[in-house]
Amino acid sequence: MFATSCLVEKSFEIWPGKLSFAAAGGGAREALDVAMDVARDLSRPVLADAELLATGQENVLPRGRAGRIAVETAARFHEALPQIEFPPSLAAMPGAICDVILEGMYDAAQASGGVDSIVVSLGDVIAVHQEPGVAGGAGGVAPPLLGEFVSALGEGVQGGAAIAGSQSAFPTSGPLDIVAVQSKSAAMAGFAAATVADASADAVSVSKGASPRDRLFAFAWRDHFIAGPAGLVDAELVWQALSVSVRQAAALRDKQFLRAAALGFKGRGRTTGPVDGDRLLRFGVSEWR
Repeated sequence: MFATSCLVEKSFEIWPGKLSFAAAGGGAREALDVAMDVARDLSRPVLADAELLATGQENVLPRGRAGRIAVETAARFHEALPQIEFPPSLAAMPGAICDVILEGMYDAAQASGGVDSIVVSLGDVIAVHQEPGVAGGAGGVAPPLLGEFVSALGEGVQGGAAIAGSQSAFPTSGPLDIVAVQSKSAAMAGFAAATVADASADAVSVSKGASPRDRLFAFAWRDHFIAGPAGLVDAELVWQALSVSVRQAAALRDKQFLRAAALGFKGRGRTTGPVDGDRLLRFGVSEWR
């Protein structure tokens, strides 16, 4: 049996929504106090940095640490795979915020009795740290789909995870319902999830969807096709769309940009990496292969 412990939770409002964080272990209370302090510090430059990233300009210099991490993350993807059309660098920003807060929480917990697990959630992305032998999802801190995906990864999960696809807040060009990704960091997971979801754009023809409700996401994706509902899709095209995106996930995995991924579309799914597909019940998948 894996070890489990009770998460203590708090939340904070920041762009682009509700930032939630939780910790378990001897230093959990101290970690949460630091999380609030770091979140307040981040809230000052984060909106201006998000607006800067939304312009799509290259070589920008954000003021805050989260903005700089987002820019650096996108640059690493572009340098490693220049032939791929990537989403706007803003896709890495929510995860970067989570990464900065988790780092502060971990340092505070280690100095105050240790920690069993930490989860930081913002929208459809989380940063997570689980000590070896500790298992469990993200409790009520993360959206149910994301929490279930983390649970399917087993024990000792570290880094970040994110959800993209039509059931997420991330705008994507592909028709897939769900793309869940786990990576070394939440910033990388968010950027990778959007990239994998976009890969299936040419596999199934869908109508253009509505602009994102968030004004910065809408501005950043202004020159990108945003997929609308797929409607009825032939089974062969379902598997074709999944195959295209899983090949993209495999390419990113080869470059160590993601560790595991799970994709769902019209009740069918694919996985890559160490994730237990049989435990992904909320993904609505009736056949994994």
